[in-house]
Amino acid sequence: MTILEELGKAIDEASDKGDEQLLRQLGLRCERRLEVAAGEDRVYLLYYQANVLGAIISLQKEEETDIWDWEQSDGVQNVLLLRQAIMEPAFSTINPTVSCQIRTNLACRLFVLGRPVAANEQWLKVSEIEPHFAKALGGRARAVAHYAGVLYNECHKQILLAHAEALIDSALNPLAVWESGDRDAVAPGLIDFRNDIIEYLTSVAYEHNDLNQWSLGKTEAERRYRQWCLCQRLFLNPLNDISTDSVAATDVLHLPSHVYEISEKPRFPAYFNLLKQEYVSARYRFYRATHEDDPEYLMHDVLMLDSGEHQILGYYVEDLRSAFRAAYALFDKIGLFLNDYYRVGLDPGRVSFRQVWHKMLSGSLGSVLNDQRNWILEGLYFLSKDLFDESFMAVAEPDADGLAEIRNKIEHRFVSFQRSPSGGNTDTHSLMSMDDFVSKTKRILKLAREALIYLSLAMHREEKLRQEAKEENGNQTGVFTPQRVVSFRQRWTGH
Repeated sequence: MTILEELGKAIDEASDKGDEQLLRQLGLRCERRLEVAAGEDRVYLLYYQANVLGAIISLQKEEETDIWDWEQSDGVQNVLLLRQAIMEPAFSTINPTVSCQIRTNLACRLFVLGRPVAANEQWLKVSEIEPHFAKALGGRARAVAHYAGVLYNECHKQILLAHAEALIDSALNPLAVWESGDRDAVAPGLIDFRNDIIEYLTSVAYEHNDLNQWSLGKTEAERRYRQWCLCQRLFLNPLNDISTDSVAATDVLHLPSHVYEISEKPRFPAYFNLLKQEYVSARYRFYRATHEDDPEYLMHDVLMLDSGEHQILGYYVEDLRSAFRAAYALFDKIGLFLNDYYRVGLDPGRVSFRQVWHKMLSGSLGSVLNDQRNWILEGLYFLSKDLFDESFMAVAEPDADGLAEIRNKIEHRFVSFQRSPSGGNTDTHSLMSMDDFVSKTKRILKLAREALIYLSLAMHREEKLRQEAKEENGNQTGVFTPQRVVSFRQRWTGH
């Protein structure tokens, strides 16, 4: 057994014993070895460090300490270590089972931090490596079921729960790949969980229907576009996180039913209409830029001088810029929504997606947020770190690296796109790979979709909390504030 294998075994044993002091000592050993490690050793050491933190978090959970602290320093560090392991060049050469374990652990941690959509992406990558990896199937089943629990649309909830049931069936299938001893320890809990799901679905008389029976459009062009949106999982529809069947081919997500004081103007649906319109427009511009040719006449008689930099020019380039700008701009508008809905108190002229969280968590609202345990709102907060937190950006995946910096350059500097950038950047003019920019535009679209989903579902949770508080207050005082309700009409296919 190598020194590295001995270290991994020691961490497993300390985890089983629940020895936090020993775990932290072993974590320091990993940290010291990382200073000189190279290649696959670095991947394993980062993975071991993450396992140390994962075990410590589990111990803290048992003690119920700081689980709803929005900062969750150990949980955040766990995410960063796992992402860093994935970003190591040697990650692609390690044992596939270990790579599945790393991505599964990252998915589980993202889920705990309130980001089921981002977690789902990691589980889908695991399925590409090993579709029968039991730990991923079981973890994803639990995550999908909890995701279903925060939806306001009952039809969507039932479909997600049925999918969770199917994932558990796959995990319990004889073909499933389990780590040694895990099946005996985990399977009974999965069976109980599956039985709970079946009991609920039976109680609501859920019927398993064909989810791919709807048309994707009247024209070939529309069908191609909508099929692309499905495969990229870019519809504003929670069903698209679990399915690429036609049932998910609608942007049906909107706001849940919510209450206004009698003197208030019902304004949030109008806000969300605009957010949706800007998102779907940005999504289509991206599709058009990457799938359709420019009309020939657009660049006729447009004089362009050869700058010697092999610039890529054309209308589709501006479509890409526009898609990136529009998708990125959604985040500050989400900040405006949060500022208004949660009565944060920032001057609307100074609101940004970064500032609104600082204000919400540093003032009196911070203690309220922690007490309320709004899991999805917490996820929206952690999503903001992917854009603005330097420690998160330092280990971002390539297509998420430097999104804020790119946005600033596109808005305020000259940016030229090339097939193979050859350097020569200045403070005024930057050269960028076209392929890289396409990847980053797709990433910002995915983050915008994720944020819009969380915004809606966090509002659903908040409305429940507000209603509970009013009922409690009413029971104490006998006085209810006059209200009017804006309802969401349940609609789940759009066909």
